[in-house]
Amino acid sequence: MGPIGYLYNGDFQGFFLTILFLLPALVIALSFHEAAHAYAAYKMGDPTARNLGRMTLIPTKHFDLFGMLAFLFIGFGWGKPVPTNPRNYHNYKRGTVYVALAGITTNLILSLFFFILIGILTLAGAFESVIPIYMLGVRQLTFVDIIHTILYFIAYLNLILCIFNLIPIPPLDGHHLVKGFIARKSPRFYMVYMKYGFFVLIILLFATSWFGTGMFYIINYVAQGVALLFGVPLYPIL
Repeated sequence: MGPIGYLYNGDFQGFFLTILFLLPALVIALSFHEAAHAYAAYKMGDPTARNLGRMTLIPTKHFDLFGMLAFLFIGFGWGKPVPTNPRNYHNYKRGTVYVALAGITTNLILSLFFFILIGILTLAGAFESVIPIYMLGVRQLTFVDIIHTILYFIAYLNLILCIFNLIPIPPLDGHHLVKGFIARKSPRFYMVYMKYGFFVLIILLFATSWFGTGMFYIINYVAQGVALLFGVPLYPIL
């Protein structure tokens, strides 16, 4: 349940606790995601983001205030886009793909790292269970429970951003992976695709139930696959 869900239910304690757990996850996921785009663009020959101070992990360089609030209150938000000039890339097509994949890959690596860390700490006895006590409905939290839940949110949010950004709809990173193909096959459709993609995404997010449900199952199955791959008994329930 997102923070806003607790407010609807009049559960202010749950609301503030979820904000507490979600903020570190947002800081890490968005900072690494955007910095990865900037670094990849620089390696591909474009110094624009670096010159503007975006090739850094300092959170304030990457946060958009309204995007951050949207993340916290409605479960969908955005960071400050990294400015790039594809004309500077050594290879335009390759640079476009690499820069798009950089943020997605970084979120995946972070997710794997924190999921594995949680599993190892659980097996070592540092945590009572793989699932945080908070997620199981227990409200008498210890310091260890809080750390456990924060790590869990970091792992899970990075996985969400990784999979969500693979969707090939502008302005998500996934559209860069297919826009060249679409532009070659149908230039007219490409113009419509780029112009109205954002509105299609909003409709999918807020006007359809199957899209959110499908995303939920995909993310959970991927997390289960990670668990099986590394022998970690992890069962996400967000």
